[in-house]
Amino acid sequence: MKRKAVGLLNRIQFIDLAQAVTVSPPHRKEWLRKYLYRAVSGGKFPSYRHFRNAIPSIYGVNRGLDLSPPVDRKSLEKHIRIACNGVDEGINVDAALTLFDLVRPLRYLAYDHPPRNLPLGLKRTAAIGLEFYMVKDETPIFQFPFPRRDRLDDHTITILLSIIHHAYSTDDFEEARVELADLSCDFETSESRREKLPRVRCPRIVRLPKESLISMDDLAPEIQSVHDLLLELGDEPDPT
Repeated sequence: MKRKAVGLLNRIQFIDLAQAVTVSPPHRKEWLRKYLYRAVSGGKFPSYRHFRNAIPSIYGVNRGLDLSPPVDRKSLEKHIRIACNGVDEGINVDAALTLFDLVRPLRYLAYDHPPRNLPLGLKRTAAIGLEFYMVKDETPIFQFPFPRRDRLDDHTITILLSIIHHAYSTDDFEEARVELADLSCDFETSESRREKLPRVRCPRIVRLPKESLISMDDLAPEIQSVHDLLLELGDEPDPT
């Protein structure tokens, strides 16, 4: 299990890293144990790979001399269904069309940007995967589309946006704004549970002012705790 734990450390998705940091220290090890056991046992994590591949097309990213018009909604759906070939098709199509309906009316200008990872130590990074930036009213924006249906709490969102800020808002983009295109469902209420209402996506754009973001000095010890706990768990016997 050690090899699997090290593998997760070296390529942990920053959404999962943020959720692990959010878990209180007394419960963090158990949360990570379940996360690691799922990976060890070969448990399938639903994949939004084809949704992510379509993100530049959804935003209409401007790519040099390519003057082709942005993809329309019908063509987007057709492309993703073909790419999925029946695997995780529903969640990828649903997320893509929800994002399309959320951001296209806002008429962002979008441009390529090299992907950045947040360095977390020797040969360790948090993979973020943003490959574009936007401009609205002359303000540069790094906006991360969050495709999962389960809504994140406010603290986890703050950690996510803080990680994006520290990785991307540098050099010529120091004044860039960071945002979350949240495609999740709203939190359940007692009424929705009682009425057994279907969970539907309730998309929104979340932005935080710089003063609300968490400094790397405060984030670093929590991130290190996640790393240390995963290594400890790697010494445990494989689950039977």
